[in-house]
Amino acid sequence: MSPGKDGIYGEMISVVVLSGEGALHSLYKTLSRFCEVLCVTGRDILPADMAPDILLIEAARPLECEGEAVYVIGARSPQQSWEDFSPAARAVAVIHSHNAEGLAFAARHQLKTLTCGLSSRDTLTLSSMTGEGAAICLQREIATFGGGRMEPADIPVCLRGPAERFELLTLAAVLLLCGLGEHLQGPL
Repeated sequence: MSPGKDGIYGEMISVVVLSGEGALHSLYKTLSRFCEVLCVTGRDILPADMAPDILLIEAARPLECEGEAVYVIGARSPQQSWEDFSPAARAVAVIHSHNAEGLAFAARHQLKTLTCGLSSRDTLTLSSMTGEGAAICLQREIATFGGGRMEPADIPVCLRGPAERFELLTLAAVLLLCGLGEHLQGPL
C-alpha cells in the first residue's frame, strides 16, 4: 500500500509527542516527506493533503488513542496527571534511556518500550555521528505496526545538517515502527 492513498499499511498511526517542540518539528518535517501527516500542536493545525497516514500530536499529557500509537516521552519526566492514562494494547513508548521516571511510567502502564540513548542496553543507539551522517544501531529486534519484524542492524543515515542525538534516534524509532525504515538511508 502506498502512503497517502491507503495509509502506511491501511491504518492511521497516532504519534503523541510529550518531549517538546524540537522532536515534534523534526518528526513533522521528515515524516511529511514520505507520507500524509496531520499535525496538531498547541498553536497550529497543519493539515494533510489527503487522508492522513500519521496523526502527529503535541500534548502535555498522554492522550488515549485507538489502534497503533507511539508515545514519545524523551527526557521529560511524567507528571502526576499522567497516572489515569490507559494506553491501547498496540501502543509503544519511545523513551530516552536516562529517564528513569519515564521508564517506570511505561512499566506501570504496561507499554511496550523502545529505549533510545548511548548505552549498550538501549534498543536504538548511535554507533557514530559526524556533521554529514550517522550510524544508528538497532540492537534488538522490533515489531513494526504493520506486523513486520526489523532485525538488529547498523543503519547508515545521511544528514542534511546538524542533528540533536535524541531527536535523530526518536525519528529513527518512529520510522522503523511505522515500517518506513528504508527512508533512514536518504538524507534526513
